[in-house]
Amino acid sequence: MSKLLLSVILSSTLIAAQLGKVAAHPGGTNVDGCHTNRRTGDYHCHTPKSPRPGRQNYCHVLNGKARCGYARASCDDLVDQFGGACRPE
Repeated sequence: MSKLLLSVILSSTLIAAQLGKVAAHPGGTNVDGCHTNRRTGDYHCHTPKSPRPGRQNYCHVLNGKARCGYARASCDDLVDQFGGACRPE
């Protein structure tokens, strides 16, 4: 195999590995596996998580819609950024 071909294969592999990282995001999710995209305000869900026992969860209520499963600090951050209110689940 020529050095050029080997170089092209190696470069392509490295680029492909980096593309997967670009599409993913670490966004912290609530106990339902959901979160609000802080840039767009869009609320969406990923793989559900199991709730921690004894943890008090809160709902971010905005325009009559309640999105629940947030820790108090996360809910307060959403209120600061998008308005609305927090209430216990």
